[in-house]
Amino acid sequence: MVIYDLICKRNHRFEGWFPSFEGYQEQAARKLISCPTCGTTAVEKIPHACAVHVNKESKKEDIKKEQQHIEKDPSPPLSEAEAKELLLRLHHYVRENFEDVGPRFAEEARQIFHGKVKSRPIHGTSTSEERQELDEEDIPYAIIPKPDLDS
Repeated sequence: MVIYDLICKRNHRFEGWFPSFEGYQEQAARKLISCPTCGTTAVEKIPHACAVHVNKESKKEDIKKEQQHIEKDPSPPLSEAEAKELLLRLHHYVRENFEDVGPRFAEEARQIFHGKVKSRPIHGTSTSEERQELDEEDIPYAIIPKPDLDS
């Protein structure tokens, strides 16, 4: 069972429960998912942040599968306003649900990855050198662009 946060074209947010990722894809392709508030079938998943630790082999296989999926079923490009809205939501979610470790991000991520401290979702800052070291150690992380909040 997988649970996705969904949003309709009228910006109504709701949760959808599906037997699997494939089950979601099939229902979405057949326009069987509708907004419980307004009934529209123009619905899409909302990106959400999560911390996932995987071993090196499965990580490479997952990346390969995802690349093949993207090549087969490309999503339509987002408008600048839609992209900004998604980034704002993502930043709000991260602020609310992840521990801010500030400039200690690389050190904390390394300790979590190696099991030296309790696994937990974190966010913070790192230098390009620190990110290169994390890459060399195959420690997963994501860089999230910060949206311009003034425009």
